[in-house]
Amino acid sequence: MSVYELDISWAATANERRHLRWELLASEKVLGVFLTAREEVLAILFAGDYLDFGTWAKALEPGLHEALS
Repeated sequence: MSVYELDISWAATANERRHLRWELLASEKVLGVFLTAREEVLAILFAGDYLDFGTWAKALEPGLHEALS
């Protein structure tokens, strides 16, 4: 397991923050979430490698299909 920084600047609305919270709670790979000095970044204790984390983090962000709806 490793600690990675998760940029959450995309989660500007209350709805996006709620979605992010539930995604973090639901993930079996997230073992801990920590605040950082920067408001738009969380430190994530993640059970996986850097590539897994990158894929997982990208899946959290709203996609094109949500932007169009």
